[in-house]
Amino acid sequence: MVRDLKQLLGARLRARRLALNLTQEQVAEAIARTVETVSNLERGRAFPGLDTLEQLGRVLDLPLGSLFEEVGTTAVSSRRVELRAQLLALADGLADADLEIAVRQVEALAQGRPRRP
Repeated sequence: MVRDLKQLLGARLRARRLALNLTQEQVAEAIARTVETVSNLERGRAFPGLDTLEQLGRVLDLPLGSLFEEVGTTAVSSRRVELRAQLLALADGLADADLEIAVRQVEALAQGRPRRP
């Protein structure tokens, strides 16, 4: 379970990177940092400065606010964070009409099922 801010941020960064099919090397090069830095961020071993966060948001096409959504609420699994990021990345690439279909499909899946953390 992801419990602290560094872990949550790292899991979200990793999930988004993977959803965009980027390597740590590509991200590191794009933000002018080392692969070790990117790895440490993704593993929750380091917390980036604001300039690095801004660069990561730009490279990963990710609003900075989304990195901190639901902070302080219940702990979530790293897998859930990854799946959510993958779903959002896929949705970003859909035309409006296809996105409407996808929303209806997700609504159909969620209907009548208890919400899981």
